Amino acid sequence: MKKPASFRFAKNLFRGLNILAVIGLLASLIAGWLSPSAAPLFQAMGLLYPILLIVNLLFVVFWLVVRSRLWVLSFLFILLGYGNLMRNFGINFGDRPANGRATISLLTYNVQHFGLYASREKYEKIRTDIIDWLKNEESDIVCMQEYHGKGKTLYGPLQEMKVQLGALSYYYESYFNPRYQQLTGLVTISKYEAVNKDRLKFDGSRTFGIFTDLLIGGDTIRLFNIHLASIQLMPSDIDFVVNPAQDKEMGLHALKIYSKLSQAFLLRQRQAAFLTEKIKASPYPVILCGDFNDTPSSFVYREITGLLTDTFVEKGFGLGPTFAGGLPLLRIDFILKSDKFSTLSYRRHKVYFSDHFPVSAVLRFRESSSP
Repeated sequence: MKKPASFRFAKNLFRGLNILAVIGLLASLIAGWLSPSAAPLFQAMGLLYPILLIVNLLFVVFWLVVRSRLWVLSFLFILLGYGNLMRNFGINFGDRPANGRATISLLTYNVQHFGLYASREKYEKIRTDIIDWLKNEESDIVCMQEYHGKGKTLYGPLQEMKVQLGALSYYYESYFNPRYQQLTGLVTISKYEAVNKDRLKFDGSRTFGIFTDLLIGGDTIRLFNIHLASIQLMPSDIDFVVNPAQDKEMGLHALKIYSKLSQAFLLRQRQAAFLTEKIKASPYPVILCGDFNDTPSSFVYREITGLLTDTFVEKGFGLGPTFAGGLPLLRIDFILKSDKFSTLSYRRHKVYFSDHFPVSAVLRFRESSSP
């Protein structure tokens, strides 16, 4: 029996949409292999990988329901990106027991200036809420990005926070030269003694990272706290991405956003190259925490994880997005480590004090490198 014209039209329409979804998925997979300097557009597609994956999975289900062999189209490309899938989607169940051995608990959190650009009352409340929350977590090491302090004694609040968290040492570095009695930057607070520290910066880039050498038992580790270049999207830009049809100057706005994306991708590529050289030069086992402003599908992530292992991949579950803002499903905050450590647990904390979710992990030295 011949199918009605409306059925054939619908099938052709869905086939065309499926082909577009597959092309988008393929472009997002290529993002990890092409440098931003060669093809910035593919990096933008890499940000969309989780959404494109879900869309293609829905097409697989749809074609199976209507009993069409077209389900193979999306399924094959999902399998083609199996490695990328495993970097984005965790399938780990349960934590590993510590078995009485010494462990290292870490937490990384972009605190978004403690809500600085809201009211003074909200700023003070968010700051207090975050500090109280961190105290309850009792992590051995806390890495913060977009930390903000102000007042005549700029480093007083940091010292106070160190005492409140029961820490032995802290290291702070501002992104820019302090102005107007305000500091904004990176801070690492640790219950271990710091024996060395330095910042990561080169011409054309703000300070985007710090490292601290910490004494843990009889071992020394090098801890990096990183905040790679932001895309600098404004709320209006995010609104446009979520619902572009409402923008009267759609084309112009899209070009402006693409320009911001391209500049950020290129700068992050340079920062990642600088960072990987520092990691290679480290005389100690490395742990790296921070906000990459990029996802596991990106070229930057692939470059850095060529040297270090993502704790989410080892112990995470689901997609684990860490960006709490308007753009969905972005995992851009990471805890990475060298092979000298094993991962006992990983957790994303769904607390809404910032536009990022905090991430924590528990590590321990492997048997061969234990004191």
